[in-house]
Amino acid sequence: MLNRFFSEVPFIRLILPFCLGILSGFATQLERNFLIVVLVFLFLIIGADLILKISSKFSWEWVYGIILQLILFVSGLIVVDLQRSAPDYRDHLNGHNLIIADLVEFPEEKPNSYKVIARVRAVNNQGNWKQTGGRCLIYFRKDDNSAKLIPGDRVVFISGFNEIPFNGNPFEFNYKKYMHRHGVFKQIFLETERWEKIGENKGNPLLLAAVKMQDHLFQKYVEYGMKDDVLEVAGALTLGLREKLGDEIKQSYRVAGAVHILAISGLHVGILYVVLFYSLSFLKRRRWGKIVLVLVIMAALWFFALLTGLSPSVLRASTMFSFVLIGQTLRRYSNVYNSLAISAFILLFINPSLIFNVGFQLSYCAVLGIVILQPRLHNLMHSRLWLVNKISGLIAVSIAAQLATFPLSLYYFNQFPVYFWLTNIIVIPLTTLILYIGFLFFIFSFQPLIAGFIGKAQTLLIDGMNVSVETIREFPLSIIDGINISAPESITLYCIVIFTSLFLIRKKGAFFLPVLGSVLFFLSINLYQLYGELRQKSVVLYNIKGVTAMNFINGRTSYMIHDAGEKNMDDRLNYYTENHMIASGIKETVMFSLASVSEGRTTFLDNSLFLYKGFVNFHNLHFFIYYDSFQGAFNDGKKVNVDYLIYSNPDGMNICNIKKGIVFNKLIISSLIPEWKARVLQEECDRNNIFCHRVRNDGPCIFDFEK
Repeated sequence: MLNRFFSEVPFIRLILPFCLGILSGFATQLERNFLIVVLVFLFLIIGADLILKISSKFSWEWVYGIILQLILFVSGLIVVDLQRSAPDYRDHLNGHNLIIADLVEFPEEKPNSYKVIARVRAVNNQGNWKQTGGRCLIYFRKDDNSAKLIPGDRVVFISGFNEIPFNGNPFEFNYKKYMHRHGVFKQIFLETERWEKIGENKGNPLLLAAVKMQDHLFQKYVEYGMKDDVLEVAGALTLGLREKLGDEIKQSYRVAGAVHILAISGLHVGILYVVLFYSLSFLKRRRWGKIVLVLVIMAALWFFALLTGLSPSVLRASTMFSFVLIGQTLRRYSNVYNSLAISAFILLFINPSLIFNVGFQLSYCAVLGIVILQPRLHNLMHSRLWLVNKISGLIAVSIAAQLATFPLSLYYFNQFPVYFWLTNIIVIPLTTLILYIGFLFFIFSFQPLIAGFIGKAQTLLIDGMNVSVETIREFPLSIIDGINISAPESITLYCIVIFTSLFLIRKKGAFFLPVLGSVLFFLSINLYQLYGELRQKSVVLYNIKGVTAMNFINGRTSYMIHDAGEKNMDDRLNYYTENHMIASGIKETVMFSLASVSEGRTTFLDNSLFLYKGFVNFHNLHFFIYYDSFQGAFNDGKKVNVDYLIYSNPDGMNICNIKKGIVFNKLIISSLIPEWKARVLQEECDRNNIFCHRVRNDGPCIFDFEK
């Protein structure tokens, strides 16, 4: 069965070694010359085989297959190396250079700045301008000039790049790694006097046309009376302007299981494709009809891509569905898998970093799930009633996509929306109508009377969708949060989904044993992780700028001691520590402020943690947290021995004075301490032969008792 499948979709066999080569290329760094020599050698073997017919004479066809797989594997390595060695401005930086760069997106407003990605065009190195490439992240000081910046503006500025920060906290989202995979390696903050705009309409003309069209149409929405949540959803849903969404509306869609609706992606392109394909299918019965069908649908897909600012997710989806369209129009429906594989191959060849892109992974998984599972699920729910049959079809699409993506979603997002099926019954039809009415709005936007009528209809639809999502959000147990699964568990879940689907579709008992084995393996991993969580004992002093946050983990309980000086401290702590709590299986977190820890009282918690004034004893490891009320801890004048002193007082005294009241040989400087003072303390520790760990520079301080 597998041999027949792979013979019908050969590109599946070709893309697998290519993807493996890409992954290996990111994990290693081999010399390109060596890789080229290997590739040429493999091609020479194939050339010799084609000329001399060696494999056919000796029945060694399998050798030909292995060599082809190796060629694709090496090609993956070379593609990654070519991306890594592309011309980059970082190779020409030497002190304070002048930099010329073009903005490639609309600046995102921050509290004190505008954040934007720019493509570097030239670097002035010792008086000579050098043409170069590469992208950087720029934060412009918020002022009248920066507020007017748009994509295509060219700016010149004085360099002073910094690394994109990563605090290194356990399981914290690695924004630095994320930006690196998008080709952005440096960032800079520009004060008003350090930059100047020197040009407009620079860069890719197609991209500039796309973003200007986006902005023009969004302003038309405003002009015709859209506002607040309706305006935000209209901009996200039809133009891809997700950055305009408020936190509250995003949270509502996330909990209801419809957040994918707000991010222009394969779903929206798929809706456009499916409706057009079946609406225009009558053309296939006419002469040249198939060609007209392909041209019309592809024009619509790529116009939609242009309309949404040529966002990467829409470009991926448009490429994918373009190949699917060609395959379907040629009446070779089994080749839909081949079409998907070809589109993925081309996209990865152009940008191998896409293999790590969550949207890329989810898009292809969702489409595969719909193609494979939706017809079977719909057959199980088939009804003679037209309306019931259409609703069951939507449910089948939703369940198929969810089954194909939920292992990845759990792995990346640690949550599961319970009522996704109900939400999608409502939002998918509404989204379809909103998209097509949006097209009409754009066509008639120059006619105030017609555009006003269409805009009101679109407003009613979006408002109804928002109300529906808000209602579902309020349902009990609408979302299961805090789900923690590892990569092996995610792969095992996919095995369960695949083998269960095969068992139900093929109705063969041979597939039951793999299902049972996968379930048992999944449970075994869970039990092993639970055993580790129950036995874990660790202390983490997090690296959060301007904050002291120390976490004592005992089993599945955590005790967080932190500086409660800010009103939004809980939200800020959650941002940096929530993933760590989920990954550690924490079920209860007890919070303390540093002020309460330094007060004169004793607290006992589950016999593992002891707190007295600034002293903390956790499983026989002794800490003293040097906070505001240091002197109050030594009323009797005796010295106290501790293992570690946590320096968390910006206005505190020097090391020698501290040693008059407390004995320690290891100092940890909290990220609350300003950088200049941390350097002074480091120098003092070096003179006194004291071990010093600066959290801001050296990363979070972690004590794992099990290890």
